[in-house]
Amino acid sequence: MIEQIDADLDRPSRMFRTGRVWTGPAATRFDAQLTHYSTRARTSARAIMDELRETLMRTPSEVTEEQAISIRRKYGLS
Repeated sequence: MIEQIDADLDRPSRMFRTGRVWTGPAATRFDAQLTHYSTRARTSARAIMDELRETLMRTPSEVTEEQAISIRRKYGLS
């Protein structure tokens, strides 16, 4: 997921910074916003993946039947 975000954002950002796409004060502001949101997207994706990994590491490989029933109810699984 993180690699996909990087790929989706890097090329357009590099093209924009060549100065052949758009120039001037509005372009400078847009570039700053694009950089901010790109960084935010990458940071958020990393945080999500880190949290997911931590949760998976704490998840037991096996549970009792009662725990399984409780998990099914909690997440609305049949």
